[in-house]
Amino acid sequence: MFVETWLLRRSIATVPEMHELLRGCYERFSIDPATAFCLDLAAEEVFTNLVRHNRSDEKFVTMTVECSPQEVHLQWIDRGVPRFEPSAEQLAVDVTRPISQRRPGGLGLHLTRSVVDALTFGYENGDMTVGVVKRLGSDREETVK
Repeated sequence: MFVETWLLRRSIATVPEMHELLRGCYERFSIDPATAFCLDLAAEEVFTNLVRHNRSDEKFVTMTVECSPQEVHLQWIDRGVPRFEPSAEQLAVDVTRPISQRRPGGLGLHLTRSVVDALTFGYENGDMTVGVVKRLGSDREETVK
């Protein structure tokens, strides 16, 4: 099991740095490019949503990566923010309806849910936690280097 935690500056400009940190984890675990793409997409969507939509005096968002041969867990903790835990209705986007009949928002979370195996939200004592899980192929035999 490999676990790494970073403090990411609360800024959209931090996204390339976050991707670089993740790339190191992907290399360490020989994560295939398709899986890495899904994780990068989810990470960028979650992090940018936290930065754009949460109001906080905190200067950093905590990101933790946990890798095993079976799956990758990404988790963000955003401290000192108002409660937001999306309902199933907010997460469900009917992409078959014409754009003129859709309400704005939600496509990013919809896309994130479609590329990972789990997307979770939690809130406690002013701290919002968002997590994603991506399962890896069952034939993987990598060990931590």
